[in-house]
Amino acid sequence: TRFDYIFFTGSKNVGKIAAERAAGNLTPITLELGGKSPCVVASSADVKKAARRIAWGKFLNCGQTCIAPDYILCHKSVKEKLLSCLVDEIKTQYGENPLENTNYGHIVNRRHFDRILGLIDKAKIVCGGRNNPDTLKIEPTVLNNVEYSDAVMGEEIFGPVLPVLEYENIDEVIKDVNSKDTPLALYIFSCDKREINKVLSRIQFGGGCINDTIMHISNHHMPFGGAGESGIGSYHGEKGFETFSHFKSISLRNNKIDPSMRYQPISPRTFKLIHWLMK
Repeated sequence: TRFDYIFFTGSKNVGKIAAERAAGNLTPITLELGGKSPCVVASSADVKKAARRIAWGKFLNCGQTCIAPDYILCHKSVKEKLLSCLVDEIKTQYGENPLENTNYGHIVNRRHFDRILGLIDKAKIVCGGRNNPDTLKIEPTVLNNVEYSDAVMGEEIFGPVLPVLEYENIDEVIKDVNSKDTPLALYIFSCDKREINKVLSRIQFGGGCINDTIMHISNHHMPFGGAGESGIGSYHGEKGFETFSHFKSISLRNNKIDPSMRYQPISPRTFKLIHWLMK
């Protein structure tokens, strides 16, 4: 079947298939994919508020949102405080036993349940880690001392597992994030405007928040979409109307005036006049 337009949201691998099929018929396409969206917590951040907003954004729908903070890059000077605050916030928001919390979601199916469990290094668990295979629930889980070589950093998590890495210099963050696939979202918690501007201007990503998570998707005045490996095109609000519309450019002429200078044969005098007008 040939379509006028294709919109796809999902994984990068399926997005490639959709784009390939669309190309076969030269069908325009918008791809809203995902990826490993980083969350930077700088030394100047309000750590307590950062932990609250990160815990909410990460574990919303049990971590199964395309713009969830995938991992934290935390300045080493505030990492221990952030970890402590994250533990407190998880207890506050989901209780002492999240597996029994009826307001806490479950993993979409058994395949993803098993996949997510395979990403958890039990030796690096700060809190959480327990699961219930009957309900497909996994506790909000925070991991510490994570390295880029760990399994949890090898793919988009799309689940309630939050790895925490540390950094010393913001230039490290910029270099590391830019060396990987372009993320759909980026979040930075900082009170240093120069540092914020440096991160936003030097890292490519779809969209994001300063001192918050997720909320940029709620503003229908702002286009939402990815960049590079995280998507093509954007939508939401007026931009969504433009995405699914074709604007026809039409020129309307009257029949009263029809200057001969546009038609052949063109005299040398007319040619000089056209050349002068185009200068």
